[in-house]
Amino acid sequence: MNDKNREWSDKVTKAGRKEMEREIRRKDIIDAAEKLFFSKGYENVAMIDIANEAEMARGTLYQYFKNKNDIYAAIAIRAVKILNEMFQKINQKDLSGIEKIKSLSSTYYQFYKKYTGYYKAYYHSGTFDNSSPNLEKLKNIRRKSFNVIVGATKEGINDGTIRDDIDPEATALIMLLISNDVTNIIPVTRMYMEDYGLTQDVLFERSLELVVRSIEKVR
Repeated sequence: MNDKNREWSDKVTKAGRKEMEREIRRKDIIDAAEKLFFSKGYENVAMIDIANEAEMARGTLYQYFKNKNDIYAAIAIRAVKILNEMFQKINQKDLSGIEKIKSLSSTYYQFYKKYTGYYKAYYHSGTFDNSSPNLEKLKNIRRKSFNVIVGATKEGINDGTIRDDIDPEATALIMLLISNDVTNIIPVTRMYMEDYGLTQDVLFERSLELVVRSIEKVR
């Protein structure tokens, strides 16, 4: 190898090493923030708290993330990747459209129960309206999971298990809204649940039954 090629190789190696170090530090920040958000809640964590947990200067965080929302969106990206993986396992099964809808809905609820911290990041970050690199990336990944629901609905229409007079996109969105209402119960709803002895699990099961009955094609 001549001197010119060796110099070019050294630059490439150095650039690769710097990028690797940057990715490691970025991951350290996300890990630190995740630990704090999951234990204390989003509203109770500030950038300085994340900096202290990650053992770095507060200003260093801004070299990697625009703001706290941007970091939370990075955690939400981890969340939606987990959810998409769970969805894909269902999507690959040989099920009718209506059965896929049931399984996907149950999987979403299982995601909420098993990965509550990630679910909160996934849900809460959807309320952010300011632009950031991670939020833009998150939007694109979210669309993939939503399209799985839409696709299952269309499959059901095609295989005759779901009514053909419904709008697949609107139906998928309504199912998402209902699911999020069940997983984010407001105090007054919880009061009614306590009055009638209803648990969250039962509420989810009843809501799923109503959705399925409303879209299922009666033979």
